[in-house]
Amino acid sequence: MYRFLSDAINLKAVFGSYSTVEALKVKSYIELVLLRLKIPSKTLLEHMQQEGIALSDFVTAPATTADWAALSETVIRSHLRATFLCPDKLHAALAALSLAQQVEIRDLLLVVSSYLRLPSETLLRRMEEEGLTLDKLGVSTAATDKVAQVRQKLNALARQEPAGQGVTGVDSLASVKQRISELKRHSNNTEQQQPVPQNVVSLTGAAGKLKASM
Repeated sequence: MYRFLSDAINLKAVFGSYSTVEALKVKSYIELVLLRLKIPSKTLLEHMQQEGIALSDFVTAPATTADWAALSETVIRSHLRATFLCPDKLHAALAALSLAQQVEIRDLLLVVSSYLRLPSETLLRRMEEEGLTLDKLGVSTAATDKVAQVRQKLNALARQEPAGQGVTGVDSLASVKQRISELKRHSNNTEQQQPVPQNVVSLTGAAGKLKASM
């Protein structure tokens, strides 16, 4: 697949064959896949080179046994065309490459993307201002992918937390009720076992004697 993706001539021809709508999708899918692959930036690679580190020094290219020479140019371009119109296919194709190859293809795609027949920036900006975004048109973008990932994580946490909080809440409520019952029983037992004060007994006896004498 590296041979396909590194063929600038075929890439230019394929990119130039897309309609405007298809070109929008291809551009968005390329940005989306590159974001998912987390390919190192040019700035980082330049910094690494300045300090004597190159990807080619420790990253080997994956072995391939496919005989691409047997394929006609028409078949190759047809395959490329379908690949760039499907983000999953494009991701699979690039993910199979070594990191050094991914960097090379990334840089090439940024160049040949100029052959896409994209609408003007003015039109795209006006569409966005009026709410007609690519996301609304059903085109996945890098921005919407990030939002989807965050939403997915939040939903996963939301599904976990209520269950845990529910159990804790029930346990806490049961514990409080049990404690209240114990305090009530303790209070009743204390009242029953508490002796009557002697002065109360004496006062009761004196009152009885006083009535008898009268």
